[in-house]
Amino acid sequence: MQNTHRPYPASWANRLISSWDALGGLFWLPYLGLFGVLALAQTLAKWWDGSLAIGQWLPLQILAASYIPWGLLLVRYLIRAAQEALDTIRPTLGLNETGYQELRYQLLVAPALATLTATLVGATFGIVYWLIVMKPVHPFILWGSSSLSLGVDLGVALLIWAVLGALFFIALRQSRIIQRIYTRIEQINLMLPQPLYALSNYTLVAAVGGTLINYVWFVVVSLTIAHTDPAITAVSLGLETLIVGVFVLPLWGIHILLQEEKRRLQGLLNERLRRTTADLHQSIDEGILDRIDLVQKALAGLQIQQTVLDRASTWPWQPETFRILSTAIAAPLLIWLVQRILSRLLN
Repeated sequence: MQNTHRPYPASWANRLISSWDALGGLFWLPYLGLFGVLALAQTLAKWWDGSLAIGQWLPLQILAASYIPWGLLLVRYLIRAAQEALDTIRPTLGLNETGYQELRYQLLVAPALATLTATLVGATFGIVYWLIVMKPVHPFILWGSSSLSLGVDLGVALLIWAVLGALFFIALRQSRIIQRIYTRIEQINLMLPQPLYALSNYTLVAAVGGTLINYVWFVVVSLTIAHTDPAITAVSLGLETLIVGVFVLPLWGIHILLQEEKRRLQGLLNERLRRTTADLHQSIDEGILDRIDLVQKALAGLQIQQTVLDRASTWPWQPETFRILSTAIAAPLLIWLVQRILSRLLN
């Protein structure tokens, strides 16, 4: 990322993604290559030790290998979506070029040390998760069928959660910055909320992308073993809570600001309605008949404004944005629930 103002070193994720983006239209090749290498390494290790017949493969292991490039691609998409959102909302911020570039760097570039810490925390959690929480799944994926296989399996598990640790840190950090950006908007126009939708679209990308990662894994694990361990379910629910928080938290502050702006406008409008109603009564009492019609038209106009204002939403997203997120969360749960019910009935 080209920027002359660098208040802190860029994270490993930013540097890696930038280097792969330098390939232009072929940026996807390293992601595909990484997936192929990891999936092949797991499978070859089990072919070598004989736990799998040559030509066989395990879907759950292939899926696990895909999560590393998938997570990196989601980080890439979050960076690009945040850039587009910031460009859209820039006119409302009142920033000079220097201020904008500083804010842009903070939003798009994660600090190196903090990201590395999150990466190591994620990797540590991943090892615990795979060795303890995922232990009931080990027989179904031939976990550690040999020393070579164990080394490859642990390496992939470590990389998965290292990338997820960086991903969640970057997403949450960007969410906090977006929350601060909302508070810097110089003038909130309740009737023209389109600039606010740009940032909500970004948070939608983060939430839906994370939800897909979480639910696909949970469903595949549920299909792999007869009874899903409560610890696996608890981890998935915890991750989903975190994912939904990425969407909701940065938008809550602007929701409060929009509510305050709506109450302010309603107060002004109610005062105008009070004065206009008083003028109407005065005109009737004093018999100024030619003025009554004008006052009635003014009163009707104010009542139309009141209806429009009452219907104005104080949530900084388009209606379809919330529907997309709700569908992304509810649909996999419904599919999984139906699958479990059918499985029990058939058994």
